[in-house]
Amino acid sequence: MEESFYDILAAHYDVLQLNGDGSWGPYIHGLITDFCRIKDPSVTDLGCGTGMITNYLASKGLSVTGVDLSPDMLSMASSGDETGTVTWVCADITSYEGPSCGCFISTMDTIGHITDEKALAGMFTCVSSLLEEGGVFILDVTTRKHFESSLGENVFYEDYEDFTLLWVNHYDKENRINHAEMTLFELTEDDLYERYDGELTARFYSREEIEGMASKAGLKKLALFGDLNREAPGDEDERIFYVFGK
Repeated sequence: MEESFYDILAAHYDVLQLNGDGSWGPYIHGLITDFCRIKDPSVTDLGCGTGMITNYLASKGLSVTGVDLSPDMLSMASSGDETGTVTWVCADITSYEGPSCGCFISTMDTIGHITDEKALAGMFTCVSSLLEEGGVFILDVTTRKHFESSLGENVFYEDYEDFTLLWVNHYDKENRINHAEMTLFELTEDDLYERYDGELTARFYSREEIEGMASKAGLKKLALFGDLNREAPGDEDERIFYVFGK
């Protein structure tokens, strides 16, 4: 399999995504507890990345499967599995054919990185076909404000002891596609820096689109929340959390 820029970023992904924020795992676990009608459901994490949420849920005693297309992300994820119970699967999450389960999650901007609308609709169909009665599908979607204002036409950089990331962003409002042109300088054992260049794309999906795909797949909306809270989404939220049920 050809190495993607996600594989290159794998070793630094949690630092870039979270900056030490450990609130995601408890938040997702709370939504599962409150909305899933199946006691101690098995969970499938679609687009699990480095497994931070996956491994947190396993630590709470749940039976968890982590699915991702990046082998390096999965390698990082499995190394953090302190329970030794998580099943790791390298697969395309838009056409996943695993076993049925009581809960699917897809978090940390995974949905937006599926830029093909038909592929995303296919993912909803797959989830619905595998989701057990009384189960839930929990996901987050980045907002228009995030793409147009927070990212926009800005330039970002992150500088750490062992790597530096430069990021030139462009958001195409007409097509609702975000282009992040990135350059990573990674410190080697010889105290030299190795350079990697790549581009990550993401798409803005409206509430109407997400809810429409879910409804067409046979899922019903149970709840809608703002960014890592239990309040209705507001204008300043960077992402929206959806809880769909069956």
